Amino acid sequence: MIAASSTPAHGGSPSPLRLHGIVGSRVVCAARAYVYRRRLEVACTPIESAGVEAEISRLDVAMDLTRRDIEAAQAEALKKHGAKYAAIFDSHLLVLSDPQFRPELVRRLKKELVNVESILHSTIDVFMKRFLAIEDEYLRERAIDMKDVGDRILRHLLGLEGPATEIGNEPYVLIAEDVTPTEMLDFSRSRLQGICLDSGGATSHTAILAGALGIPAVFGLTNLSQAAHTGDEILVDSRREGVVILHPDAESRATVPAFSSLSSVSMSDTPALEYHAQLDQSRDGIVIALGANIARTEELPSLERLGVKRIGLFRSEFLFMESVDLPGENFQEDIYRKVVAAAPLGAVLRTIDIGSDKPVKYLPFPREANPSMGFRSVRFALSRPDVLLPQLRAMIRAASTGKARIIFPMVSTPNELQAIERIWQQALDQVAPAVAPEWGIMVEVPSALFMLDGIARYTRYISLGTNDLLQFFYAMDRSNERLSTLATPLCIPFLRMLLYGVSVAKGEGVKVGICGEMAADPAGFAILLGIGVDEFSMRPAALDNIRSMLPRLSVREIIRATNEILTGEVDANLRKLLSERFPELSSDFLQGA
Repeated sequence: MIAASSTPAHGGSPSPLRLHGIVGSRVVCAARAYVYRRRLEVACTPIESAGVEAEISRLDVAMDLTRRDIEAAQAEALKKHGAKYAAIFDSHLLVLSDPQFRPELVRRLKKELVNVESILHSTIDVFMKRFLAIEDEYLRERAIDMKDVGDRILRHLLGLEGPATEIGNEPYVLIAEDVTPTEMLDFSRSRLQGICLDSGGATSHTAILAGALGIPAVFGLTNLSQAAHTGDEILVDSRREGVVILHPDAESRATVPAFSSLSSVSMSDTPALEYHAQLDQSRDGIVIALGANIARTEELPSLERLGVKRIGLFRSEFLFMESVDLPGENFQEDIYRKVVAAAPLGAVLRTIDIGSDKPVKYLPFPREANPSMGFRSVRFALSRPDVLLPQLRAMIRAASTGKARIIFPMVSTPNELQAIERIWQQALDQVAPAVAPEWGIMVEVPSALFMLDGIARYTRYISLGTNDLLQFFYAMDRSNERLSTLATPLCIPFLRMLLYGVSVAKGEGVKVGICGEMAADPAGFAILLGIGVDEFSMRPAALDNIRSMLPRLSVREIIRATNEILTGEVDANLRKLLSERFPELSSDFLQGA
């Protein structure tokens, strides 16, 4: 349960603290804060010889509580997922009963005379290094089990309950220095209303997932997690600017009528905007292919209410991240079939995009200095045919039930194209569909734009992933809030690169889609339309705004304006130029300025 924070010592209510950050997803909410900190930092404290037995007793209690935790999790897995998934926890129980584990802790405790938390922390590190040095892959992967069990024991020793226990069933705004996508999924299962992070940016994986879940998110709020306390009242308004008000006063609340008092309903209780199905076309009568990016099948009902008939990106990695073990082929096929069925105008299914930047518990990855440029995405998938082949078979069978493409993320070299073609053909041979679906690639690495002639020999479809493409083009970590104003997708050099790539692709007969966040920005959308992009996909929350702009936008005029802008000054203010050229759309284009 989230308790209200105490008032200042001098009495009265705390003064409002108004902060501005980077908008991750555009919604509004108000609730009490839950401040999340990774609190497993362990201090090394000397103890007296007389205190050793007490420390051993604390250890035994923590290990017993951990055993109960694991057995409860195993019982839940058996009930919900079956014996195969319940068996995963057998290895966790084996760690606790390992004949070397507890004796080693007790031996070191008596010898080193420091607190048991410190002994456990360092012992787990030693055991993990031993596991990771083993050649057998299965045994190496057990290192993650050791880490999980060690963290569970440590939390009990430190007296820390899990976030779900601390939050209870109340609506809350999550405040943290940062959270991983996996942690984000865990939090989303409770009554999460909004997210405010000290770090990160609008194109981070956490931001993308927040948008998919329809949760307001603001990033780059330096030190908010230190200023706020669990139970504080907080208002988050990310509809136009990333405004966060800690301890909002009556005047601040009045600016958000729907939340004039603390919200007690979850976001899923808020009625969605309804859209009556019609053609998405511009003022000059050109039909525009609009679609939605989604990560979970739970989003499909909201797409139906919005009248969305096209899914331009299904991020399959979240299916893997939410599973307790590698999801089975039949289970995957069922999920992909639901996505294809919900998109009669076409669905784009992306193969698994994980790595040390988006880890999963049962597929341990080595720690990397630059995870976004490391062993991830198609680089990982091609090295693990045992993971990729079942996914491709499931996707191919699902695609045969409707209209779908399958795309591979982060392709950057010609030999990856060759490897994809080989494993694709292998999957086709095994499934033998009546009609083979089309496969394509995501262009997220600048090198791909300079091998479009080679790409055209394998596929006639590419999807621009502008989030990664931007960070690699400018050598700029997109999750670093200090760099959020250094460059944006609306910088002229970046747009010139896109214009080059789209022009070459069209010359090779390759259709170009986009699924990056750039398409959700009215100015970005207009420029991409002017550059010649064929299909657009964005987070569902942005579709209504883009649709409302379309009937006032002339494609022919935006093409002319785009060509003039991109041949002009390299440091031009694109939003200002667009607003001057199209005064009737000025307020749309200046969004996010």
